Amino acid sequence: RMKKIRRIYVYLVAFISMEVLLWGLIGLARSIFSDTVGGGVDALAQALALVLVGALVFGFHWWLAQRSITDNAEEHASAIRAFFLYAAAFALLIPVVQNGLAVLNRLFLDLFEIPVSRAFLGQSQALSDNLIAAIMNAILAAYFINILRSDWAEVLEKSSLTLMRRMYRYLWVFYALVMSIIGVHEILRYLFGLITKNATYLNSYASFANGLAITLVSVPLWAWAWKTVQDSLSEEAERASLFRLGVLYFLSLAGVIFVLSASGVIINSLLQMLLGEIESFKELMQEIAEPLAVAIPLGAVWAYYGGWLKRDIAAIPDAPRRASLHRLYYYILSLIGLSAAFIGIASLLYFFIDSAFSTTAWIGNLNNRLAGALATLFVGLPLWLYVWRPMQSEALALDEAGDHARRSGIRKIYLYIALFAGVVGGMVAAVQLASLLFKALLGASPSSFTNNLLNALQMFILFGGLLTYHWKSLQWDGERQSEILEDKLAEFSVVFFAKDGETLSPQLASAIEKESQGINLIVQPLDEALSAETRENVHAVILPEDVALDPPEKLGMWLRQFNGSKLILTSDASDAQGWLWMQTLSDTAKALRQLAEGEAVSVSSKSPGWMIAVYILAGLMGLQILFFLIVMTVDSLGL
Repeated sequence: RMKKIRRIYVYLVAFISMEVLLWGLIGLARSIFSDTVGGGVDALAQALALVLVGALVFGFHWWLAQRSITDNAEEHASAIRAFFLYAAAFALLIPVVQNGLAVLNRLFLDLFEIPVSRAFLGQSQALSDNLIAAIMNAILAAYFINILRSDWAEVLEKSSLTLMRRMYRYLWVFYALVMSIIGVHEILRYLFGLITKNATYLNSYASFANGLAITLVSVPLWAWAWKTVQDSLSEEAERASLFRLGVLYFLSLAGVIFVLSASGVIINSLLQMLLGEIESFKELMQEIAEPLAVAIPLGAVWAYYGGWLKRDIAAIPDAPRRASLHRLYYYILSLIGLSAAFIGIASLLYFFIDSAFSTTAWIGNLNNRLAGALATLFVGLPLWLYVWRPMQSEALALDEAGDHARRSGIRKIYLYIALFAGVVGGMVAAVQLASLLFKALLGASPSSFTNNLLNALQMFILFGGLLTYHWKSLQWDGERQSEILEDKLAEFSVVFFAKDGETLSPQLASAIEKESQGINLIVQPLDEALSAETRENVHAVILPEDVALDPPEKLGMWLRQFNGSKLILTSDASDAQGWLWMQTLSDTAKALRQLAEGEAVSVSSKSPGWMIAVYILAGLMGLQILFFLIVMTVDSLGL
């Protein structure tokens, strides 16, 4: 542990001092060659101070880092060193690209005769400023890349380098993709500006020049970075990487969320035009230009990376794991769609109640609220139906896939998030409803009593419906699963070979009764032959450790021919020759239950780390959505 703390300290200080030295060198060069940033005494003094302090601190700590790897393979192969080298390379190469973009950005503005003050990057910089920064960063980057090449050649245990290189490559993909989206967005803003011919035409023209410069650099950079990632899939470790799946999930879901949000704004504007709030096509285009400019590039991201996500999941050979990953994507989308549909329905009912009890129902703000409610509903409901129906159909199926779907932890998390939202939201609405009734009984009801009462009632009903529907789904899952499990357990037989005077038999029977009720346990005396019926129908055998190590001759011959599962009760957990070694009676009972259910035996109750992370992320997302539901409810009810 102390070694890790020391490594973190050395490499962290080395990274910070490297940046101090770098900016000192950049400032020193700029003070000499550039008049834009300023070459006065103050700038020169500051640059010299940065160079002096940065060089001393970086030099010492980098010397410590390099010395520690000389005769220590563990230090050389450490994840902290690999992280530092790839982080340094990335942090140094990004400014090279950014400064190149700034130069090209100002060049395009000059070509279109637009003031450089409208540049997206480097508005206040000169060519020398960008060249100096790019050259200094490139020199240091080349040094660390050379160190990385040396490490790859010398380090024998390359797992840390492989992981950090993977992260480094995907960081470049992410950076280039974000810049490409920005560039395309700026170009689309210009094109929509031409359509609307609004007063901000000059700004739109500047957007075109900015977007063109960014796109010409970032799109080829993204294509190169993504090709590098795709080419790496020839390696087994890259194909099986959970990090890649995480990136694909993030990019496709981010695309979904942004596209749905932009689509909601566009639909809202179209509905406002139908309701007379927007009077002309030109005004409509002005309203939807920005969301369209966002939706188009991010829709392409969703389609492209969503397609790759589906292909990667489909390529997983393990069918249950493949189904689980597919399920995770659909249930996240379902949660998003359900939340939007719920908010849309609640807002629509809220509007109808106000319109029924207000003389200004179709004037001003209510029209906007109607359009907003319908837009949210039109976005959320189709999405929820599209992804929920196949997931529900899968869970309703009576085959093995349906069995796995009903027992899926992801499905249970989704259902319990919905139940939690229904209970908490219902409580908020119930409190408001009861509060209004008590006020009326006490003679202090406000003038808007009917409106508030109906709004509280409709929210209570909606949350109640949400709770009831998902509770029924969860209940049906449990009932069906219990029926299937009972059938499986009833068909499963296990033989326990007991010696004379054996005391484990009643204890084992008790453990099975508690954990796996329904399994047919046959206690077979060791000195008696198995009946023909037992030989044909038995699925598993259990033996005490001493019997398994030295079985009678006839039993040993039969065990060698037996194709079912063989469990050993022992105090030492070991695995050998297809035998499953059980430490306790409880482990044995759990293993039998898993075998009866058709699962691989895994006595440990711990979930894989990545699934724990998935559950935590899903829970956090659910809590955020729940928070917005509660805020919307409280706001709509005037709490």
